[in-house]
Amino acid sequence: MKLSVKIISLFMCLLIISPLCLSCGNGEYTRLSFKSTLSYDYLKTLDGENVSINGYIATSSPVDGSFIFLMNMPYQSCPFCVPNTTELSNTIEVYPKKNQKFDYTASAVKVSGKLVVSPSVDQFFTDPYGYQFNFKIIDAEYETLKSEEMGADFAVWEKFAQSGVIDEIYKMYDYVDFVCKWNEYYVNTTPTHKGYYLNAEDTKMYLESGSKKYGTDPDYFSGLIAKVEAIDKEAFSQLVENIKQAETLAKKAYSKLYNGEYDKGELHYIEEFDRMDYKYTINGGEELKAELNNIYTGFEEWLGSWEL
Repeated sequence: MKLSVKIISLFMCLLIISPLCLSCGNGEYTRLSFKSTLSYDYLKTLDGENVSINGYIATSSPVDGSFIFLMNMPYQSCPFCVPNTTELSNTIEVYPKKNQKFDYTASAVKVSGKLVVSPSVDQFFTDPYGYQFNFKIIDAEYETLKSEEMGADFAVWEKFAQSGVIDEIYKMYDYVDFVCKWNEYYVNTTPTHKGYYLNAEDTKMYLESGSKKYGTDPDYFSGLIAKVEAIDKEAFSQLVENIKQAETLAKKAYSKLYNGEYDKGELHYIEEFDRMDYKYTINGGEELKAELNNIYTGFEEWLGSWEL
């Protein structure tokens, strides 16, 4: 009888001190943050290891439950991407265990699974939707988080998410990307036509009367900042500074276009599209792209720093 009591007591102790081991059978989990997932080098050190991370399931996750888009912000329909690419940004693809499927929930969740990282930072996994990413979590399961498990800033973060401002910020980055890299934009007019690269006059048309006109409004950036500060000026001061940097860069790129600081280049064969075409070169274009990348990386780091 005494032996049985001891065995039961030992078993109960194991349940208390080793919940992570018992939940997966492969050892403890390393806690990830969305900000830490921005470092490929760091993720590579955890390749094949068990990890956990808190987040929300995007509503656009596949209805068949084959995987989910995990984000650190609630109420998001689409995964975030680097502007004008299919490369995921602040969004993690999570896959369930074999022969299992995920159910959707609007509640915050804690995901636990195995981290898989691509062989190099320039190699990507691709999903059926065409999204690209160089890490994912597989053999995963999730549990919903309780309100007391949320961070102290949860209320202001939820208010920001509900405002819809995040969608406008991504639209702003689309505009900045366009004015910095207009010469690399390729237009397909019809399925049978090979299309063409934008030239300077086409670009001006897009900015003056076309799909990018919204970004040329004199009050565009200040209006966006006002919306952010109306939510919480102090909490989002870093984001406001990031928007101001993006505005300065956009004005610099815009002036290059209208001051003729670009080179038409020579007519050359573009193998990918099987046609002769001009591809303009912006003076200092590589510097514009580098600056854009730095500013957007700053935004990614800010967004990723919000933890549940």
